[in-house]
Amino acid sequence: MHDPSSDQAPPPGVYTGAVPSAPLAVPLQDGRHVAAAVIGGGFTGMSTALHLAEAGVEVAVLEAKDVGWGASGRAFGQVVPYLKRDHTTILRHYGAEHGQRVVDGVADGPSLVFDLIEHHRIECWPVRTGLIFAAHAPSGTHELAERTAYWQQRGAPVELLEGEACAALTGSHRYPAASLDRRGGHLNPFAYVRGLARAAAAAGATVHTATPVHGLRREGTRWVLQSGDRRLTADSVVIATNAYTGGLLPRLRASIIPMRGHGFVTEPLSDNVRHTILPHRQALTDTRHLFSAVRLLPDGRLHASTYGPAFGPEDAPDWRFVDDRVRRLFPQLGAPRWSEAWSGWVAMTTDHFPRLHELAPGLFAGLGYNGRGIAAATIMGRDLAALVRGAGDAATVFPLVPLRPQPWHRATPAMVRALVQAYRVQDSYRELRYGRSRW
Repeated sequence: MHDPSSDQAPPPGVYTGAVPSAPLAVPLQDGRHVAAAVIGGGFTGMSTALHLAEAGVEVAVLEAKDVGWGASGRAFGQVVPYLKRDHTTILRHYGAEHGQRVVDGVADGPSLVFDLIEHHRIECWPVRTGLIFAAHAPSGTHELAERTAYWQQRGAPVELLEGEACAALTGSHRYPAASLDRRGGHLNPFAYVRGLARAAAAAGATVHTATPVHGLRREGTRWVLQSGDRRLTADSVVIATNAYTGGLLPRLRASIIPMRGHGFVTEPLSDNVRHTILPHRQALTDTRHLFSAVRLLPDGRLHASTYGPAFGPEDAPDWRFVDDRVRRLFPQLGAPRWSEAWSGWVAMTTDHFPRLHELAPGLFAGLGYNGRGIAAATIMGRDLAALVRGAGDAATVFPLVPLRPQPWHRATPAMVRALVQAYRVQDSYRELRYGRSRW
């Protein structure tokens, strides 16, 4: 399986070009001791560091490349109040008590994110006019109607729109219905993680970039982290490497499935066209199995997240699939002019639930967001900070679960490719059955 950490391409210029510099990174001093060390400078790691530093805990972040270099700087940007599984599945999976805690905690995730943005004045294109979840077939309408009814009964600002109301909301006649959830939003993910890092540094955290951790071992009551010829000791360690978990902890790496997600942006659209697409600036995704999100960026570029090669090295971009889909979704675009493409590794789990682990005394990990990482990883960072500070499982949104490496991990690429192909066929069949062209 291709090692995600070996990729060389940086995060996309459409994100990085609009972001202030990262907080000043300091070289790691050999022999330093801290209360907590965080390995990984993405959403999870920086949220952990920020919550620890604000609580007065001495914390150091060790990032192999640069803050936001991995999936956090390449994400689509949606801030979603849901996991991949619906509330019924969550309650069945975790049980009534823990399940409701997960449902409610994740629903509050966008508020946590946007509150942090406001409090720390993070400039990251925050838009909180809601998220659109559209039905790509009548079966999707049923799914969205059930979800909408559940949240309406709980007083959440969620509504279902059909027919012309749906078309007016999306700027497209391709969907029979859509659920608008006003709790969600979208942002520049690279700018957001950089903002978390600056806030953490301002609160007292130290950030060490270009500092890969090559060794981790227990000596007495302390953990020893080795980076080249330098070492750091810590009372507690948090592993926050997500899909970019390499060989440091092979069993942790074998508990997830790293898959590529792909992003594409156009040149800025003309004013007369951009006003007909997603007029209230919500991001849109639909009920198909594979990636299907679109949104407008502040400068009028159309941003799409679609299916591409799930494994292997980063190849030259293939514009055909995204171009075909966007033309069918928004025919008023004509021929889109695509300007940039990129990919990043998403950590998938077999049941589509995130994982919170205590791997050993004082050694914690949180990962596996299945494409819902901005809000879920920010929550996870807060959970990990609570555990480091001695809180119990009852203080976290995500319950602690045992580590379960997949015995068939090396066979994952072949299995997932077959599953993706099945999903493509299923998505296309549903649309063809109901008289819609294939996207």
